[in-house]
Amino acid sequence: MYCKNCGANLDNQAVVCPYCGVATDNLYAVPVEEAKKEGNGMALAGFICSFFVPLLGWIFGGIGLSRAKKREGKGKGFSIAALVIASVMFFVYLGQYV
Repeated sequence: MYCKNCGANLDNQAVVCPYCGVATDNLYAVPVEEAKKEGNGMALAGFICSFFVPLLGWIFGGIGLSRAKKREGKGKGFSIAALVIASVMFFVYLGQYV
């Protein structure tokens, strides 16, 4: 395979050209079916973090919800729960200081 930017001869498994740094087609070559089979770890992380650190619950829950769209809805429930719980916990923690 050859680099589409500089024309250098590359290994067929190369992800980026070592000479110019441009990404090859292998960078985005993960088959769609494999991506759908993967779980949604961000959704679970958001759910767990939402109880202790609401900000992380919001961040990971949001990322998990975005990924759920690409993974046939896997993790959507955990993501929504993370966002709701993080919001509730935020107000619980805020009430302790007011």
